[in-house]
Amino acid sequence: MQETNYLKENKKVLDLLKRIKKFQTFSDNDLDSFLEVGKLRSYDAGETIIKKGDRDHWVYFLVSGQVKIVKGEKTFAILKHGGDLFGEMGVIDQEPRSASVWALTQTMVLGLDCSHLDQAEKARGSVFHYTIFRLFAESLADRLRVTNDEIMKLQAELKEKNKLLAKLTGDAPTDETLWV
Repeated sequence: MQETNYLKENKKVLDLLKRIKKFQTFSDNDLDSFLEVGKLRSYDAGETIIKKGDRDHWVYFLVSGQVKIVKGEKTFAILKHGGDLFGEMGVIDQEPRSASVWALTQTMVLGLDCSHLDQAEKARGSVFHYTIFRLFAESLADRLRVTNDEIMKLQAELKEKNKLLAKLTGDAPTDETLWV
């Protein structure tokens, strides 16, 4: 991993973030607040970004490349769009990391050290907290929408399979066998 330490008022990084759709609604001052507590990190393909079980206060925004989020033995998600957020759950609930994240390709992320949120709030006021948590809420809402769609599809599939099973066994389906 390579890391840039000084991002505040860095015009190149500011311009890079402005090209990412998720950041386009924010002012230069808002983006400067991110950069005040952030580091631009570059990872090679296969490199670990987050290790399951670790405890930290970092949240990451994908700038370029692709990352794979693995929970247990299963790939939970592959992120490949600029502005995609990951690592927020550990920041929100202060629990150990529940998944690992690896770079699939040469990847650049903006890492924000959220342990400095109080310092940033004192410096910038509550706008910074609002901005960060708005991004968290938008990302979580997007994921919840996808999860709800997947649940609905699985419930419909289960209902059809239970009907088929009831037909094959000669049992009449009940609410208990339908599971929905």
